[in-house]
Amino acid sequence: MKISEIVKFQKPYAYFGNELNSIHKEHEGKIKIAFVYPDLYDIGMSSLGYKILYHMLNDMEDVVAERAFSPLEDMEKYLRDTGTPLFTLESHTPVNEFDIVAFSVQTVLDYTNILNILELAKIPLYSEKREYPLVFMGGTAAYNPEPMFKFIDFFALGEGEYELRGVIEKFKIWNKKNKKEFLNEVSKVRGIYVPSHFDVEYGKDGRIKKIIPLHNEMYVIKDVVPDINKSYSPLKPVVPFGRVAMDKANVELFRGCTRGCRFCQAGMVYRPVREKSVERLKYEMEEILKNTGYEEITLLSLSSSDYSHLDEIIDVAEEISRKYHVSISVPSLRIDKFPEKLGRMIVSQRVHTITFAIEAATERLRNVINKTINEKDIFDTVKKAVSLGFHTMKFYFMIGLPTETDEDVEAIADLAKRIYAYGQKFRTFRKPFSVHLSINPFMPQPNTVFQWEKFENLDDLYRKKKIILDKLRGRQFKVDFGFFDMNYLEVALGRGDRKLSNVIETAFRKGAKMDGWVEHFKLDLWLEAFEENGISPSFYTSEIPTDAILPWDHLLCGVSKRYLLFERNKAFQGKTTNDCRNGICNGCGITDFFVCPVLQRKN
Repeated sequence: MKISEIVKFQKPYAYFGNELNSIHKEHEGKIKIAFVYPDLYDIGMSSLGYKILYHMLNDMEDVVAERAFSPLEDMEKYLRDTGTPLFTLESHTPVNEFDIVAFSVQTVLDYTNILNILELAKIPLYSEKREYPLVFMGGTAAYNPEPMFKFIDFFALGEGEYELRGVIEKFKIWNKKNKKEFLNEVSKVRGIYVPSHFDVEYGKDGRIKKIIPLHNEMYVIKDVVPDINKSYSPLKPVVPFGRVAMDKANVELFRGCTRGCRFCQAGMVYRPVREKSVERLKYEMEEILKNTGYEEITLLSLSSSDYSHLDEIIDVAEEISRKYHVSISVPSLRIDKFPEKLGRMIVSQRVHTITFAIEAATERLRNVINKTINEKDIFDTVKKAVSLGFHTMKFYFMIGLPTETDEDVEAIADLAKRIYAYGQKFRTFRKPFSVHLSINPFMPQPNTVFQWEKFENLDDLYRKKKIILDKLRGRQFKVDFGFFDMNYLEVALGRGDRKLSNVIETAFRKGAKMDGWVEHFKLDLWLEAFEENGISPSFYTSEIPTDAILPWDHLLCGVSKRYLLFERNKAFQGKTTNDCRNGICNGCGITDFFVCPVLQRKN
């Protein structure tokens, strides 16, 4: 399409493709990759992982990678009405003319978007009916990719930097004639899962009876970057046109987390912990600022307060903030580890809202989920934050957790009231002090301690929501809740097996897409799709027997099933597990596959 045509559409910047630092290469003689984020440009261009892999691929001399996203409704209508295939941003080349179509998928709610993109690109949906282009998928959702097995040729488990290079090397020696030959070869790359290399046998109860390897691989283990100081980091990231969800420079503090929260998937699948040095972080921050013009940097991690050299990086952040006149944000803070020095830096940048995840309001329930904080930690940090000048404190909580009672739910409102009353004592600013709560339901996810537990009945979730709202009234409180119907589907798809491929396709044919957006989400379409395929979503949201074979049992994130069961047993006894960075190795199993930097430091 010509630029003159694109400007007629809503948010035309999502299709221009000539942003600052975007990469334009000749196609001839190169391996052509359409790198697709199956959501809107505004979301995809906020993903650090997506940017890392885009720039890494284009740094390869014999590769050209171009971006594509889910189009907005007006553009999709134009593509369908005119028969125009979905195109990439950089060259406006149809996606179906690329050698490889690679999807970066962070949520199962994007599954129908993937089918929509394939259809818009005029690419056959089914892997078995498609010889070319090759279609594969990576990202967090790939840790249980079974519901998409009919549509995707192969999946990448892990962080991608090494895997993608391996895929490219296998592609170079392929004759482009027989896809099965390529899949046989690419399955030898660490972290690559080819679903056609495994068969699944079901029992009469509908559960998996056996996962049968059909080739040499018995299981697939994720791939990781062992030293992220030497990992690829884009120092000239694409600067999006228009406003996107996270329009700022992003720099990773570290990957992984060893806190061991029993509901948290990221804390398990991103192990082991690997930190960047202060020197590397300073270099990346300065280079990115020079090459982008951003006015804000975010230092990303799963638990930023746990960075080993926090005081030093705060000094660096303050230095860079003064030198370049930019603000530096440090999200994912622990309420039991909030240094005053960090608080002063944040307030000095005229940021007066700070967020912490408490998750559960009673110590008993926090012990169950291994959220090892106590009320002293909470109120000490409230005092510190308010005294420093934070006039809004936001807290994350969950409802529907294993062993939860109504008393635990009521305690959320009670704790919020006590936080407000206590914070008022230390207020030194004119603006009213307020407490904001963000409350989401517990969602059992693969590769977590609670992967076997049930998702709370929707009626009970709405009842618990009412309990909290009835107890919290007044302008000093703001309470936001997750979209429970959407969470219900997310659990069903996230813990699903191969039988859900038909459900996903049926829902898509009925019009389901953009399921991660409240304004587009239609649970009734999904319920109809489940029913038409003779499947109940509650089969996947109910409690799973601990001796059941799970759809992802042959896909290893490095943390052993034995360890998860051990931790589950401790959870129901109300026992906590110490962070292994502060004590002995807890035997999670990661050392069976990877070098553990935490153990290295102790030795």
